[in-house]
Amino acid sequence: IDKQLEYKMQMARLITSITLRIRNKVNINVRQPLSRIIIPTNTAEDRLAIESVKDIILDEVNFKSIEYVDDDSGIVHKSAKPNFPVLGKKVGPLMKATAARVAKLASSEINEFEKTGSLKITLDSAEIVNLEGDDLVIVRHGLSGWSVETEEGLTIAADTEITPELRREGLGREIVNRLQNMRKEADYEVTDRISVSIVAESAALDDIKVMEKYIMAETLAEDLSFNVLCNPDFTKEWDIDGVLLEIAIKRNPN
Repeated sequence: IDKQLEYKMQMARLITSITLRIRNKVNINVRQPLSRIIIPTNTAEDRLAIESVKDIILDEVNFKSIEYVDDDSGIVHKSAKPNFPVLGKKVGPLMKATAARVAKLASSEINEFEKTGSLKITLDSAEIVNLEGDDLVIVRHGLSGWSVETEEGLTIAADTEITPELRREGLGREIVNRLQNMRKEADYEVTDRISVSIVAESAALDDIKVMEKYIMAETLAEDLSFNVLCNPDFTKEWDIDGVLLEIAIKRNPN
């Protein structure tokens, strides 16, 4: 067993799982490209491990890049609240005063608690309470335009803004998906070359034309036109996130 390789693949699986969960949470299809994820890492070793499997991760989650920060303070706002069933048994009559102090914890104090597993706080009455283990619940709030998830101690922030460029690329990928489905429905061979025609509103056509070469390369299309294809083998209407399209395909002679 290659322990280092095993660790790298565990990181790849964990990062992929968290990032795909973020996509599901914000309801963004995996075929829609997004720009970047940010991962807090404490060591150069962790960064090198992630970098070695970066291409696998990015391909699985359909993001453009991975960036790193030393801790998650730059990508989330943190707050803490008492775990009342646990902490109440511990501090008893000091619970109200302890809860008030916990509500005022600074980010640096929360970070210390997360790193060391304990934190000493001084109440207004000058009594000292040692917080540890499950005494606190840490709540993370993503920055504007970002979505954040944490699992197994790893926090990932994803930039979920869809720029016009990313939206065009996403539309291109969706069209490729529909064309591949149409090829199967038409019972084409995998190697068959085709002609494609797309009818849509002019604004959508402008976006599709930007992705023309990509669409043709992915679907073995020898030509892509934007008018009615003469004598098509198969025509179908699609609604892709509110963009109405009519796509026609025809198998080309060998």
